[in-house]
Amino acid sequence: MNNDIFLSSRIRLARNIDGLPFVLKDERALEIADEVFYILNKSEHFDMIKMHSCDDLFSNSLVEQHLISKDLISNKNHSALIVDQSSQVSIMINEEDHIRQQCIKKGLSLKSAYQRIKAVDNILSNQIPFAYCQRLGFLTSCLTNLGTGLRASVMMFLPALSLSKSPLVSPKALADEALTIRGVYGEGSDTQGFVYQISNKYSLGFSECEIIDGVELSASELGAEEIKARDLLFKTHYNFLMDNILRSFGTLLNCFSIEYLEFLRHIGFIKLGIYYGILGCRDCSMLEELVLNAGPSHLSMKNGNIGQVKRDVLRAEYAGEVLKNLIFRI
Repeated sequence: MNNDIFLSSRIRLARNIDGLPFVLKDERALEIADEVFYILNKSEHFDMIKMHSCDDLFSNSLVEQHLISKDLISNKNHSALIVDQSSQVSIMINEEDHIRQQCIKKGLSLKSAYQRIKAVDNILSNQIPFAYCQRLGFLTSCLTNLGTGLRASVMMFLPALSLSKSPLVSPKALADEALTIRGVYGEGSDTQGFVYQISNKYSLGFSECEIIDGVELSASELGAEEIKARDLLFKTHYNFLMDNILRSFGTLLNCFSIEYLEFLRHIGFIKLGIYYGILGCRDCSMLEELVLNAGPSHLSMKNGNIGQVKRDVLRAEYAGEVLKNLIFRI
């Protein structure tokens, strides 16, 4: 199966401290951050960012990197981020729950991500009394996280299923309705550049292994459906594909200004062109780096707190410079 389908895998664990209200509005939240930071740094090096010290620009750049959620920003006076040196492990303090630990790895790597974040969770659970009930499991702010408190997610690039208007669910997901498909930034967000996030709906009544195996199986099935859809699309809509792929390539090479969502759609067609062998790419990792660096907050941080009009011009200039040396017509 083509590697461009599975962009990343994430395991997130929701935990709360026994005896405390789930969402804190006082100094106790930052006391939790200090305690978690102290415990973890006994084993390896972590950095901590207290959100009240961050401006909106930097906070939003963390969202673009999937290190934090927008909900953490809304509670920035009483929240923090703790992150390891690789930025694979990040821990949000006092978002929807007291402690939300996550590990993100490239590709379809749920089991590897789980092993990493479970090791972190074991360190914390040995020293922090988590809210737990024998009947319900870990107690969480949202009922859908009760039980294991585990959310397994796979970020997937699904252009052919999107373009063919196919229902974006796997046969298994339809059968048991235990999975959900969201946009790039999770619940309530939209898809961007044909990228979707598939994850489990519920945590109660399933073991951690059952959740991970279920999401991984469904992601694999969905990936297989995407390959079939790509083959069918190429046979039945060749002219449409050629026009959009080459038009997207030409647009990003030559446009003067471009909004981020339009940019992402064109990048999606370029990636599809690489898959079909219509376009070549000298380094696919640089293409993913372009997507991140062209984000609104990343561009503004690099070039000053600029407005959208100037930012769209800079995005077009940056994309053109990168792509002229990266992508070529075969």
